[in-house]
Amino acid sequence: MSILLLAALLMVLGVHLMPFALILGATALLWLLFQHPLGGLGIILAFMPVFPMAFMLGEFFGPPSVTLFSPCDRVAVVLATFILLGRNGIKLTAADWFLVACFGLAVIRLAFGGAIIALLSDFNLMFAYAAGRVVILTANQETLWARRAVWILAVLSMLGMAEVFVFGEGPRALLYLSVASSTTTEGRLAAPFHADGYSGLREAATMIGPLQFAPLCMAALIIWWVYCRKPWPAGMIAAGLICSVTRSAWLGTALAIPLLAIIMEQKRRFFLYAALFVALFVASVPLLGFGDFILLAKSGQDYSTEGHRESLLEGWEYVWDHPFGLGPGNAGSYASKNNSNEVSFESTYLTFAAEYGILATLCFLGFLVSALRMAWRSRTHLGYVAVGILVGFGAVMMFAPLHLDFSLATWIWFPVGLAIRSSIALRDRELGSGPSPLPVAL
Repeated sequence: MSILLLAALLMVLGVHLMPFALILGATALLWLLFQHPLGGLGIILAFMPVFPMAFMLGEFFGPPSVTLFSPCDRVAVVLATFILLGRNGIKLTAADWFLVACFGLAVIRLAFGGAIIALLSDFNLMFAYAAGRVVILTANQETLWARRAVWILAVLSMLGMAEVFVFGEGPRALLYLSVASSTTTEGRLAAPFHADGYSGLREAATMIGPLQFAPLCMAALIIWWVYCRKPWPAGMIAAGLICSVTRSAWLGTALAIPLLAIIMEQKRRFFLYAALFVALFVASVPLLGFGDFILLAKSGQDYSTEGHRESLLEGWEYVWDHPFGLGPGNAGSYASKNNSNEVSFESTYLTFAAEYGILATLCFLGFLVSALRMAWRSRTHLGYVAVGILVGFGAVMMFAPLHLDFSLATWIWFPVGLAIRSSIALRDRELGSGPSPLPVAL
């Protein structure tokens, strides 16, 4: 009653309650992380797909001071990672060294020009990957994590469809005009929410846009394929993936699921669900009205395809002419915001090369290949999930610079780090080595 009376008094006095609520939530989260770090990290990861929309609503309804809490998601993950690092330790492997080398070269490039905030944003994946590398899960905890992840995305997919079929783009456009005006054009949502030949709204659910939501659906479908059997959540997630109208995520899913079906020896199951997915896709064409979009995409005459092709060609030429990169923030999304001469390419790999040089990009590719090799050899459920995500998201990154979104990174790279940790533990048990490696600072 005292808390309610105090809140009512502050509201009467015109004091915003949002900062107090955030401070109270942060205090509770800190207590949880120190008392139950694994459970606290699980809550953070579960909330990550909702965080972009929740934070924008906080900016919209709260005072300007809410923006000071924008890095709280990264701080929480890093804090949980260091707590678990002290408890569980870590044994570095080839994939870790490739990633550390990539980051080291990026820091060296920063010394010759660039923005540190752009560097930290480009390496969002390190925070999420490191969190997975220090987590130890039992078999039951693995299954619980996988099922909850699948159902979270299934529910968000259904909620996101309400925007597509009922509310339209008006509420999101109003929100973005207030807190993210760069994502709007002439009072409407910008191009990523629309597509040539498609008059409807692309689904983004609680993410910043459809390009970030679609890979989340892809990752959830990969986790479902490995850990689950019920068709309902898969159908819900697949419907969200279709409504996102994102071809790069469609391609990533089309590469990852058949590969998993082969290495897991589930070809019969694959053909059954492939037939169901094709039926769902065909039924959605007249419902969503993107028949013209498919025809244009098939002919390669739509603006998006031509833009991708031109961007990739320009990117290769630019990287060849600038082998040491321009420095963080001088290419990619930060360059388009801050520089009059925009240097931006529709590819994570080309963006990395344009910022940090060819050598750093080769180290990043070495990280991906090493992680894939280790996950492939483990032949465990976590290993299969990591293989699917690395293959699928590796394809997605060829056509979209999605390494900046931290909410997406937590769901993509945490399972990869988790699988590497599990693979090392399995190898140590087979070799009869000690189960508790000494902590090593990242």
